[in-house]
Amino acid sequence: MDNSHKSSCPICQRWFMVLFLKSEAKELALTVFPVNMKNPEPEFKEYHATPPVVVLVQENVVLTDNLRIEQYINSRFTSLDLTSDKEAENVCSDLYIKFNAYLKAVDQTAVQSKERQLLMELKRLNDFLDMRGTMFLSGNEMTLIDCDVMPKLQHIRIAGKAYRNFEVPVELDSLWRYMRSCYETKAFKESCPYDQDIILHYEGKVPLKPLGKNPTLQRASTTLSIPQTAIEN
Repeated sequence: MDNSHKSSCPICQRWFMVLFLKSEAKELALTVFPVNMKNPEPEFKEYHATPPVVVLVQENVVLTDNLRIEQYINSRFTSLDLTSDKEAENVCSDLYIKFNAYLKAVDQTAVQSKERQLLMELKRLNDFLDMRGTMFLSGNEMTLIDCDVMPKLQHIRIAGKAYRNFEVPVELDSLWRYMRSCYETKAFKESCPYDQDIILHYEGKVPLKPLGKNPTLQRASTTLSIPQTAIEN
């Protein structure tokens, strides 16, 4: 909607959250400013014919691969350990893949099938959180997996509703409690894009138009609420 807004890309939000957590731990000083991809920084132009989502530049080090960026940040800033539990990583591995397939499905049979698959992944995550009984996926502190998964859950919530009238089932109590824990962190609140920008993120990428009023005609807003039943439980 506006080039001054925070990026709607979940990968960008992931790194925003990671660096925000590192800054809260006093490992670095974080200043955030948006890059206008119509006129991107030289590093975006130089290292890929198609601009990469994230580029890390540190003195003579330039990285565009997410795994190498993660390894570099972990080795460069070591005070706060954000290492995730492998089981937590595995339980989330297909979630966003299933969501994208659901949005891109065309015929009704495929749509219904992809929706069931997405619901299965959400229930799998809910059951894992229920078994763990922790605030976050790897424990009671945020780790890398939370920074990866929570932006994707926000996309499922906002874009799923806008394009497919899909809602995360209210009975997935543990999942909603997890989302509430993430919503209450500064790392997520500061990095979260506007709902309207999340919706526009999928424009031209899916064979649908968003339901209801055009996002560009709406006032920018951010949904961080959870169902009352999840609060009560």
